[in-house]
Amino acid sequence: MRKSVMFSSGRQGMFSGFAAFLRSAPRGIHEAGPSGLTPRAFALWATLAGALALVAVVFAASQGAAADARPTAPVNYVIQISMDGLGAAWLEPLLKAGDLPNFARLQREGAWTLNARTDYDMTITLPNHTCMVTGRPVRDRSIGAVAVAGHVWTTNDDNQPANLHGNRHTYIASTFDVAHDHGLRTALLATKTKFKIYDNSYDGASGSPDKVGPDNGRDKIDYYLISESNSPAQVAAFIEMMKSDPANYSFVHFHDADRAGHATAWGSDEYNAAVKADDGYLGEIFQLIDTDPRLKGHTVVIVSADHGGTGNNHQESANPLNYTIPFFVWGAGVTHGTDLYALNGRTRKDPGTARPDYDAEPQPIRNGDGGNLALSLLHLPAIPDSLIDRDEDLVVAK
Repeated sequence: MRKSVMFSSGRQGMFSGFAAFLRSAPRGIHEAGPSGLTPRAFALWATLAGALALVAVVFAASQGAAADARPTAPVNYVIQISMDGLGAAWLEPLLKAGDLPNFARLQREGAWTLNARTDYDMTITLPNHTCMVTGRPVRDRSIGAVAVAGHVWTTNDDNQPANLHGNRHTYIASTFDVAHDHGLRTALLATKTKFKIYDNSYDGASGSPDKVGPDNGRDKIDYYLISESNSPAQVAAFIEMMKSDPANYSFVHFHDADRAGHATAWGSDEYNAAVKADDGYLGEIFQLIDTDPRLKGHTVVIVSADHGGTGNNHQESANPLNYTIPFFVWGAGVTHGTDLYALNGRTRKDPGTARPDYDAEPQPIRNGDGGNLALSLLHLPAIPDSLIDRDEDLVVAK
């Protein structure tokens, strides 16, 4: 968002100045006489000048509105949460029944949609989480005449190559790189051991040298914890870390809904109980933010999912139950009770039931928006070589 604002402000100033010149020039020429112009030529010039002035003023006003559509409160902390396997189709009835008070708080006090999208090609855990932290699609894309490099990470188990970079044969930057290299503290907590791929990719051996300001080292993740299948222990550890030495950017993963879906089916009683457990973890995080003066009023929470599911699986990427997910943003400066698509009418389009590819204009909101949104809220630049929200133009405030 910051980069988008800087670009818009420059154009706004240019057009505002031009508009002022055009508004004053016809009056001055008329008073002094249209030197060197026939009356017909002057009339045409004046008409064109007036039209251009009007266009410039309208353009500048629209750019100013876009530039202001971001939180004004200082955001010092962003907590990006992934609820693994949280399909929007299964979440919605629980919300309507009043069974999820903390998800309801996200709706009541935040900007949100239940119609976000996963990656186009894959509705699988690690490929989509890699989209979330790199801002890249899974596979390479050609967007018009521009070639876009995906992260090409399709492995989804513990038997992994060394790191993300070797699979792509070039370094793949992440949210952890940008936040850490700008001097902020970062954290990754997950409840599946296969998330070790991110620590392996951004540790002291595999992380890129810091080229931004003071050298903060190659290890991009300051706090790292895997709590295998133990969400209560993980949320307790996260709260303790945030109380003692808070991370400015945290990525937190909960496995519960996904594990229940695979075991008993998406939408089963066990699955619904797991979503209610996720709601409880949200409540603990809300309690932390509400009671810690460092966090209260200075924190934004982003909640999304890697995929939905149907039956006992989520492999079929063309199935709406797999690719339709929620996306919530809550916290400092975020507009309350607002549809994210309504806030982002210029840059995002509600896809209905469709599954747009990455060349669609405008794009839907995707789980991959979360990484660059988190950075923009922290007033940091976008992830290098990212595609999803690379202009940081997903806004969360009127």
